[in-house]
Amino acid sequence: MQADQLKQSIQRIEECADEAKRQVQQGSVPDDVRQNVLSLHDQAKQAQQQIESSQQQQGGQGQRQSGQQQGQGQQLQGQQDQGQDQLRQAVMQMEQCGDRAMQACRKAGSSIDPQTQQSIQRLHDEVSSLKKQIQMG
Repeated sequence: MQADQLKQSIQRIEECADEAKRQVQQGSVPDDVRQNVLSLHDQAKQAQQQIESSQQQQGGQGQRQSGQQQGQGQQLQGQQDQGQDQLRQAVMQMEQCGDRAMQACRKAGSSIDPQTQQSIQRLHDEVSSLKKQIQMG
């Protein structure tokens, strides 16, 4: 998955998380739903910050590396791989949290308004989609 695609996916997740957070804060929802949505929102923000700082580091290192030896190019590649592993891990954690939010939402049933249920479902779908894309390569 290309860095730009990853960044766009994380941005969509963050937007969905913002919407779900607004929904659970406006309505009356069970605590476990609220906690999982808020946790997922925080994780999405962290992933967004992580990808932005990773891109800034790579840009700066790539420019510095242009006049230096190949060994440092391998070091840069290692740092990129490590950053991708951290993002993969962050996405896996978001997906687990999204699953918990969906389970809590289903458990609550009709006590949660349909709009809130839809925003949580969209958030879950975005995270699941990103996880599948990352796993496919």
